[in-house]
Amino acid sequence: MSRFVSVDSMTVLRRLAPLLAVALLLAGCAPAATGSSPGAPYPIHSSAIVTQPGGTVYVETHFTFDDFGIDPTTVTGGLWFPTGYNADSSVMTAKFSLDQVRVPAGWKVELVQVQATRATVAGATSFSKSTQTYTLTVLLAVTAKQGAVAGPYHLGATLTYQTTSQPLRIDLRVG
Repeated sequence: MSRFVSVDSMTVLRRLAPLLAVALLLAGCAPAATGSSPGAPYPIHSSAIVTQPGGTVYVETHFTFDDFGIDPTTVTGGLWFPTGYNADSSVMTAKFSLDQVRVPAGWKVELVQVQATRATVAGATSFSKSTQTYTLTVLLAVTAKQGAVAGPYHLGATLTYQTTSQPLRIDLRVG
C-alpha cells in the first residue's frame, strides 16, 4: 500500500484502468479527415477539396472498362482478390499512365493506384442469368507547392490505358 494513495483510491484506479484503455483504443480508431490519406480520398468532382501550401491531398474518380475499351477477358497479369460479397479486385496501376499533367510550377499530381473491381450482379429473377460489371477506381495524390498562394486552382491531366485516354480535372482550393 502506498503512503500517498489510500486503499479506496487504488480500488478506483484499478476499476478505471480498463475503461481508460478502451477510451484510448477507440480514440485511435477515429476516421481520417477526408483527403488526408489514400484510405479517405475526396471524390474528384467534390467542390470541397482543400489543401494547404506544401500539403498533399488524395482524390479518386471512377471509370468503367468501356471508358478505356478494355475487354475483361484480356485482362491478365493481375491477381483478383475477394473484396466483398460477389466482388473481386485487382490492382492495375502498372497498365496505366498519367500524361499531359497541367499544374502550376512546383505542384505535383501522381497516380497512386488504379484498382479494377469485378462484381457479379444477380438476375432479376431466380431464372435470370447473372452478369458481371467491371469498374476502375483511380486514386491520385496532389501536392501543392510550398508557399502556394491561397485561392482556387484548376489542375488537369490525362489517364491513359494503351491507346485510349480519359481527361481528368481537379478543382481545389488552397486555404
